Amino acid sequence: ALHQLVKLCSASPWIANQISHHPALLDELLTPESLYAPPDKNALRDDLRRETLRLSWDDLEGHMETLRYFRSAHALRVAATEVTGALPLMKVSDYLTYIAEVILEHVLQLSWQQMVLRHGSPGQVGGGAETSPNLVIIGYGKLGGIELGHGSDLDLVFLHNASPTLSTDGEKPVDNLTFYTRLGQRIIHVLNTSTVSGKLYEVDMRLRPSGNSGMLVASLVGFEKYQLTEAWTWEHQALVRARVVAGDEKLAGAFEQV
Repeated sequence: ALHQLVKLCSASPWIANQISHHPALLDELLTPESLYAPPDKNALRDDLRRETLRLSWDDLEGHMETLRYFRSAHALRVAATEVTGALPLMKVSDYLTYIAEVILEHVLQLSWQQMVLRHGSPGQVGGGAETSPNLVIIGYGKLGGIELGHGSDLDLVFLHNASPTLSTDGEKPVDNLTFYTRLGQRIIHVLNTSTVSGKLYEVDMRLRPSGNSGMLVASLVGFEKYQLTEAWTWEHQALVRARVVAGDEKLAGAFEQV
C-alpha cells in the first residue's frame, strides 16, 4: 500500500489531495489488481448493491455516506489508471460517467422508497398505484455527452408522466404533482448536501424548461410543448447531448420520441 501511495501521490496532486481528505481510501491501495482495473457499468452496479445491502431504505444518512465513499473510491481507481497510462483519456470520461449514472439510479430508487414510505404510491390512470418511479433523469452537457471529468457537475432535468388529477394512497396522501416535485427535491438533497465526506455532486438544474423560474419536475407533455413553442435556439442545441441516464424505460422511450 505504501508503494502504491508514493507512486500515485508523486504522479498526481489530485490523488494526494483526495487521500488526505478521505484517509479511508488507503484501503483501496491494498489491492493493486482492482486499483488499476476499473469495473464496467454492470460491475459498478453490483458493487454499489453490495455496499448498500445492509442499509434499510429509511437510513438516509447511511446511504449518503456509502454513496460518497463509493464515488471517491471509484474515482481514485480511474485516476490511478489514468496517471499510470493504463486507461486512455476517452475511457476515463466513460468510467466517470458510468459512476455518476450508477449513483443516479440508486439515488432515484432511494428517494422513491423514502417518499413512498411517507406518502404512499402515486395513483395511476385505470386504478391501482405505481410500483416504480414514473420519472426519468435526463443528463445534459458533459454527463449527457459521456464526457465527465473529475470535478464536473451534473446538468440534470427531471421529467415525469404521472396523472395530475390523482393522488398517492398513503396515510398522508398528496397529489401526484406534489409527490414528484418532492421526489425531485429529495434527489437533489441526496446529491448536493454537504456531509462529513463532502458533496456527492454539484447539481445544475438551469436547463429545465423555463430555467430557474420553471417547475423543478416537468411533465413530458409540458416539456414537449415548451420545446415546440417557447425554447430558445441554444436550448435546442443543448438537446443534442441530452439523454436519459436513469429512470423508467417506457418514459425514456417517449422522451426519445419527443
